[in-house]
Amino acid sequence: MDACSASEESLLASLEADFPGWGFILSDKKRWWALRGPLPMDRLHEKDAFDCDTAEELRAALVADGWGRGRAEGSP
Repeated sequence: MDACSASEESLLASLEADFPGWGFILSDKKRWWALRGPLPMDRLHEKDAFDCDTAEELRAALVADGWGRGRAEGSP
């Protein structure tokens, strides 16, 4: 994987700070990913991955799904 630029590293760090419990990856194809899990059997219906073209789109997708607004990891 290519190294991230300083601005990309900053965006990754911001996402990690704003969405605890999620892991973030910027692929070598410059695709942004948010991942969590493995989820326990009783939570398999929950979304555990997002992928987007930009960090801003990824942030919006997580917020649209209810993350980042006081929803803690493990909350339904």
